[in-house]
Amino acid sequence: MAGKIISIPSIAAILIPLLVLVCTVFGAGLLNVAPAPYLQIALSLGYLERLGPWSLASIFPNLYLFACITIGTGIAYAGMLQGDEWDNSLMVTPFLIGMGAALVGLIPLWVHLAWQQRFLQSKRFQNGPSALLATLVAPAVWVAIFTIVYAVSPIGSYGSIAYTQFQLEPVVQWSSVAGIAGIEFLVVWSAVIIQRSWTRYVRYDVSREEDFKTWNPIGSETRPSHRRSLLRRIAFSPTPTFLIVTLFIYTFGSMRFWNGTGSFYMKPLRDTIQPTVKASCVIGSSETNDMALYLNQTVDLARNGSEIVMWSEGAVKINNEQEKLQFWDKARNISTTYGIYLGVTYAEYVDSALVQNKNMFTVFDPRGQVVIEYQKAHPVTMVETTVIAGPNVLPTFDSEKYGRFGAAICFDLDFQNFIAQAGDKEVDILLQPSWTWASIGRLEASIQSYRAVEQGFTVFRCGSWAPSTVWDPYHQIFGYKYLLGSGTFTTDIPLRKHVPTIYNAVGNLWAYICCVFSIIALILVIVPKRFVDSWMHAVERRLSKNNSGSEASDGSQSEPAQASSV
Repeated sequence: MAGKIISIPSIAAILIPLLVLVCTVFGAGLLNVAPAPYLQIALSLGYLERLGPWSLASIFPNLYLFACITIGTGIAYAGMLQGDEWDNSLMVTPFLIGMGAALVGLIPLWVHLAWQQRFLQSKRFQNGPSALLATLVAPAVWVAIFTIVYAVSPIGSYGSIAYTQFQLEPVVQWSSVAGIAGIEFLVVWSAVIIQRSWTRYVRYDVSREEDFKTWNPIGSETRPSHRRSLLRRIAFSPTPTFLIVTLFIYTFGSMRFWNGTGSFYMKPLRDTIQPTVKASCVIGSSETNDMALYLNQTVDLARNGSEIVMWSEGAVKINNEQEKLQFWDKARNISTTYGIYLGVTYAEYVDSALVQNKNMFTVFDPRGQVVIEYQKAHPVTMVETTVIAGPNVLPTFDSEKYGRFGAAICFDLDFQNFIAQAGDKEVDILLQPSWTWASIGRLEASIQSYRAVEQGFTVFRCGSWAPSTVWDPYHQIFGYKYLLGSGTFTTDIPLRKHVPTIYNAVGNLWAYICCVFSIIALILVIVPKRFVDSWMHAVERRLSKNNSGSEASDGSQSEPAQASSV
């Protein structure tokens, strides 16, 4: 038809969401690459910002980006439920999770752009406190939304972008202050700053003429009022503020990591070595259900000097109460004969059809007494469908030589609010029998090590079809070994006392602050603009009045000095 204009998407409009898809695949999934989430969020923001004001024309580009993130997340979690043999019928679930993750992850970006469209239209908002505030909207809303998701989700904090930073030790250490919410905030804020810098200094030609007019070489004479103005610009400008905060986080994290053994400044090795206790894992499988083998392996490990022996999750099946008591007698006999702490695991069936069961972990002390009888509180959704959840209480006991022990089973450590009980009870060593499958085990071992840093304990993980590990409160590793459905693992556990952390003291305070800030930000975006503008103008008038008053005071003091010099 004559005169009709057909809108053809640009190459960038097609390629950017595809790049987002690639970054999503290597983001918060089974294939973590640390820079990927930064690029994913920054590219998504840049793509959405180019769409301009909300209109019907922006619906399809938003759906295109949503589809790319969904597909990327689905690919990232494609092996989530897969066993040793690939089953295509299990591919639906990862992509359904991808849809939810895409929607939740785009909401903070939409709120950020709505705030930017409303409050950053004029030049006076392109730098200073208002611009800094605008960069904090997306990370605050992100943290607020995902804090709610983690609280109600059956998979806990699994999938957090904080876990993609596992290899960056200074960043991991920040979880001892603000939890994974603090790391999520840093990642999203970094992405916003990256996107903002690209827009201001690369995509557009920003004139620096005004800055050169007010710039003074280092060491030149500068009026006190101008110095204060320069400090305000640096302190409240987005990029300098972000760099200062990031520098502080990396400095804090590096010092905490290296000072974990008291070796920060050139101490001799003998002064930094921690006392240890020899501990071992017996790797079992309820599918094999070879109780005699596991008991014999336990005896061998005890004879070889292991003072703590733990079985991997669900090593054997117990069909009734009589079988359980007989099993306990055998375990108790080993613990008393060799004077060891012995933790055994079993699936305890509660019905005659042998379907419904409790995932149990029982620990005997060297006297043969039961010091822990724990039922897994968080069975894995879609996997442990026949497992009955236990009380939401983390058990502890005090040993004579090794400090205070706590216990949790595998997936329990994906729930940071549950594991906070270990910090509250000042647990020194957390025993964690575990069982996973396929490629999940490596990721789970990485995710769950964050709990040791957050709550200040050492975690001893005994994993079947997964790594068995020992992580201390400073994220230093003392043991790591891949094990399949059988075998043993022996290591030395450092006898470090519980380390108090800020996160354990204040809990999710930072996340709650982000929730409050997000509510305020949403209100300011939703209410009619005339009300917000009148409030903003009133604040600006008061600030300008105060500034003019202070400048007048500075001027009145400087004039006599000039007169005397003349």
